[in-house]
Amino acid sequence: MTTEQKQVKAKPALKEVVAEGAEKLGQASKEAQQNVTQAMSESAENVKAEAKEVQADVQVQVQNLKQDLIQRLETIKKQLNFSQKDLAELKEFVKSELNSVIDELSKMGKELKEDVSQISVKHKDHLAETFKRSKEHTLDVWKKVSEKSDDKSALKS
Repeated sequence: MTTEQKQVKAKPALKEVVAEGAEKLGQASKEAQQNVTQAMSESAENVKAEAKEVQADVQVQVQNLKQDLIQRLETIKKQLNFSQKDLAELKEFVKSELNSVIDELSKMGKELKEDVSQISVKHKDHLAETFKRSKEHTLDVWKKVSEKSDDKSALKS
């Protein structure tokens, strides 16, 4: 076999290596993109699920507070003689209790917003880190593919 024939056979082999490397790089890029997309959708689902759980817990607590308040009012109502003074005291008591419940609910709402915000930030950071790693991995694969094609072309020269 002559040198020209070897070079002719080497050129298609080099093209195959480059094509194979490009294909692997494309696959790695697709996998990285799929992983990032999947991580983003999972994170969004997790945040939504956690928000729903927290909202359900708050609703249950509010319902329990409401029932407890009604029971207390019924107990107080039975103990009162329904004089004007007693009714005025009951009114003030109910007013103060409701204000304290509203204050507590406001505080809980602010805490929930902060918690959801922190969860969102953590998920965003996690996704950014995942994307960065995927990008670095893709670039590493690309460098390896180009180094192999450069090495093969240098050997054939």
